Amino acid sequence: MATEISAYPREGLERRLIERFVSLRRKHVLEIGCGDGRLTFQYASVATSVLAIDPDRLSIEEATEQQRRRGIHNIDFRVGSIEGLPERGAPFDVALFSWSL
Repeated sequence: MATEISAYPREGLERRLIERFVSLRRKHVLEIGCGDGRLTFQYASVATSVLAIDPDRLSIEEATEQQRRRGIHNIDFRVGSIEGLPERGAPFDVALFSWSL
């Protein structure tokens, strides 16, 4: 039996850990450093909306393609960084920053 080795935790573990501290249900979420959306897709089904940003264009393109294939409509993937967000804008209930350093 082959065991897949990954640097990431098992699917769903991060969402469960986050939700021990804050509910994502019906929240407007800002995810900073979303990469290819691996974590984003785990919680998007319970969030009202998600703005997911990452400076890597290829990662955002991959996330957008996955979003299209999955038929998910409440995520806005954008190339960018936190420094590029306007000082005032849409309010968020929760901001997530993981695996970004």
